[in-house]
Amino acid sequence: MFAVLDDAGYRTLLALHIITAMVWVGGGVLLTLQAERARRARDEDEYVKVAMGAEFWGTRVFIPSSIVLLACGLGMVGIGHVGFGKPFVDVGLAGWALSFLIGSAFLGPQSGKVKELLGADGSITPLVVGRVNRILWVARADLVILLAVVVNMAVKPGGGL
Repeated sequence: MFAVLDDAGYRTLLALHIITAMVWVGGGVLLTLQAERARRARDEDEYVKVAMGAEFWGTRVFIPSSIVLLACGLGMVGIGHVGFGKPFVDVGLAGWALSFLIGSAFLGPQSGKVKELLGADGSITPLVVGRVNRILWVARADLVILLAVVVNMAVKPGGGL
């Protein structure tokens, strides 16, 4: 299907793949750092706002970026410069799938639950802070997965291009 694309097409897909990875991973790093700063300052208001922001950015930026990243990666495989079975491709796909699953099955829904727990008055209770703590621990683990995928893609263990 993608075989009609030439080297310029491959390079375009590669550039888009890298840019969307930067958006996805970079955004996750920034949100994690913002949350950690608020936590250390014991600013519960800001801490919860960061968690609510994560839901906003996740659905509007991170999920679309991750889908474009996957499509570009599959396009590069389809062009034929890289194939399935290369360890760095397989690890990348597994990391993408795991991170996407974590984000869509846990992080997004849990952020929604924080909204419910806040209620109409927006009061921050220990239950809300506990839920945000859980979300951020999982988000940190997800970020480690994403960073490992980035290193995997850069190093290409087992041979690459």
